[in-house]
Amino acid sequence: MWSLEFQVMAGALVVLLFFHLFMFLRLAVRQTPVEPDHELPVSVVICSRNEARTLEVLLPVLLAQEHRTFEVVVVNDRSEDDTWEVLQWMKPQYERLRPVNIQADEKFSYGKKIALGVGVRAAKYPHVLLTDADCLPDGPDWISTMASGFRKGRSIVIGHSPYVAQPGLTNVLERYDGCMKAAQYMSFAMAGFPYMGVGRNLGYTSEVFFNARTASRGNHLMSGDDDLFINAVARANNTAVVTDPRSFMTTRPTADLMSWIRRKRRHYTTAVHYRFGHQVLLTLLPLAHLVFWAVLVLLIVKGQWQQVAIAAAVKLLVLLPITMAALHRLRAGALIWFALPLEWLFLLLDPLLYTSTILVKPKRWK
Repeated sequence: MWSLEFQVMAGALVVLLFFHLFMFLRLAVRQTPVEPDHELPVSVVICSRNEARTLEVLLPVLLAQEHRTFEVVVVNDRSEDDTWEVLQWMKPQYERLRPVNIQADEKFSYGKKIALGVGVRAAKYPHVLLTDADCLPDGPDWISTMASGFRKGRSIVIGHSPYVAQPGLTNVLERYDGCMKAAQYMSFAMAGFPYMGVGRNLGYTSEVFFNARTASRGNHLMSGDDDLFINAVARANNTAVVTDPRSFMTTRPTADLMSWIRRKRRHYTTAVHYRFGHQVLLTLLPLAHLVFWAVLVLLIVKGQWQQVAIAAAVKLLVLLPITMAALHRLRAGALIWFALPLEWLFLLLDPLLYTSTILVKPKRWK
């Protein structure tokens, strides 16, 4: 006879199997060939604040993309360094570079949303790709590969932005967290439930942007403008996911552990503003993980080894391989071999950081 604990665990396993087999498996095994679209005119929009040095690295690489028709719109968002001077110096060298300046105004305080709106309005072409100044494309076909997502009338394109691998605990935590979140939102979108994208590698049409009724949504938040915008407008029939490695936009890693924690805490202020159905799904998944491991420990303590063996077999032979395969698709590297202990760590870390955002509100970005 199965114990009550095992029945609870079985319920958690059913939930986990649903997420893994119906969603994560799509990312793990789907090998969709992508033919880059070199013809579609594209505007790349970058919102930059105090990023003069990173722009000096990014722009020559970005402007050398092997795409027929494109421009790079850089919005200088009230920078206090020499960002605007650098852009003016570079402009004569690159005819596709279009700098836009936002002057500082002490009467107003706002996040990235205003700068993004300025950039999209300045864009010459209706298909827009977003990235950040601290990123670098993985190759010369980034624009063309992401542009391929706009085929078949799609108006939103979700891409992946992995962090650069470096030694150290902070880098391990950030890379794992970033890849797991990417596996989640890309898998959900592939299953017909798009709920977010990251502004470091994202595309949409200017029509979608201007028609979105999100003008006042999340104005008070510390970050997450891109998240909330995609959550509001993305649907199964207008969203494409591009997983081809040529579409990846690599991101500079966070400098230290405290900076990463601050950034992660800011991101928690966004999820509570998602659509209700998305909030349910995003709560159900970690809750099922937590229940599974808590009950497994209880069964071990009670010595119910047959039930422990059944649960462990499902986890190790079905769920874990799917997770590792999805991480491999997203270039997680050696992290896939530490997926299990990192899962345990984040089951403790995520609730602690989320609780901390309730007790102490995060500060606004930059």
